[in-house]
Amino acid sequence: MSTDPWVWIASIGTIGVLSGILWKDNVLFRTVEHVFVGLSSAYYVFTAYRNLVNLGWAPLKEGKIILVIPMLLGLSLYTRFTKRYAYLSRWGMGFLIGVGSGLAMFASINAQLLPQIRANMLQLTSLNNIILVLGVLSIIVYFFFSVEQKGAVKHVSKIGRYMMMLTFGVSFGNVVQGRISLLLGVLESLLGKWLGLMS
Repeated sequence: MSTDPWVWIASIGTIGVLSGILWKDNVLFRTVEHVFVGLSSAYYVFTAYRNLVNLGWAPLKEGKIILVIPMLLGLSLYTRFTKRYAYLSRWGMGFLIGVGSGLAMFASINAQLLPQIRANMLQLTSLNNIILVLGVLSIIVYFFFSVEQKGAVKHVSKIGRYMMMLTFGVSFGNVVQGRISLLLGVLESLLGKWLGLMS
């Protein structure tokens, strides 16, 4: 059995979380849940404060006055809590939504759309490549709703539906396998590090 207090804390916390599955709502589960939420909140408050000091005040002392603009936009978000000045929060919110949308679109196009297009531009020299390209095209036909689904289009879209079902099944199996792997890691930690039953 371990003599390290951190191993004991981690093990009791793990058992507390798992007890919520077995015995629904109990004292140990609620205690661990409250401790986790409290520690997470404290960590994020501390991180936000440190970012404010490092990214806000320190550059202002160095003479970077332009940073006053994002600070004012950030502070304007808190005017939402007053009736008289609530309209000022629209400026900060509009800036956040505009920049966030632009960055999300740029990132999703560069990180997801273009790599997927490039990954499917394959030479049809092997059976794997042929199946992959035809599968992608049949899935695209399945989502092509401006043409009535009958005749050849209907058969191709049915193949696309089967391809999607196969992909979702493999993805689900992968997720289940990953969760089982995590559970085995937790059991190894409890039985090995904490109780010393495994060498």
